[in-house]
Amino acid sequence: MKLRLLVFIGLLTSLFVSAQAQTSTNDVAFVDAQGKIIPNGTTVVLNAVKDAMFPPGWKEIAGEVYIKNTSDKNLTVTLFSRINSVDEGNVTVCALGGCTPIEEGNSTEIGSQMLLAGSEKESIAIEHTYEHSEKGSITLKLTTKESDSEQQVEGPSITIKFDTDPTAITEVASQKGLTYDVFNTQGTLLYKQLTSLAGLPKGLYLVRQQSVKGVTTIKKCVIH
Repeated sequence: MKLRLLVFIGLLTSLFVSAQAQTSTNDVAFVDAQGKIIPNGTTVVLNAVKDAMFPPGWKEIAGEVYIKNTSDKNLTVTLFSRINSVDEGNVTVCALGGCTPIEEGNSTEIGSQMLLAGSEKESIAIEHTYEHSEKGSITLKLTTKESDSEQQVEGPSITIKFDTDPTAITEVASQKGLTYDVFNTQGTLLYKQLTSLAGLPKGLYLVRQQSVKGVTTIKKCVIH
């Protein structure tokens, strides 16, 4: 009787693990322009400002991250977005055949598309227009579905933060256990996996900061 009970418990455990495996997937990932995976839960900071075409006098912050099918299967990938908070203005996300203004409080489907195994990364274009204050953030979330299945499986999510405050060297270099990939403002990689920014020449850089836990943040960095 005890043996049967153990077998039954073991069966329940295996079924539970199997069910859990269907609720999340590593088959799809957010990646950066170089194809490096942006870990689940990462906050990516966008802070490059230019004048908006419309309305007159407004500003615009725009940037891109990417989606990559990292599996050996063809997958239907769907992107959802939600505003967490925005001081003012409008946020639009374009990806996977869709281009949609995001409304606060709602999770909005941006687009859905079949991504073939081994295919190139797909762009997610993000645009935030505002008059006075750019502060805010949105969440991007992916789901996947295999071609022979109707089950939609949860994928990774990341936060996009809008913040134009430049990061001074004293703020960035004081953090321990971090590595930095340094790019110029055109996106060309200049230095890889630095442990300190103290030796950089004066100037403006884009810095990809990664913690020992794999959390990645992209910031604009002013070296004085």
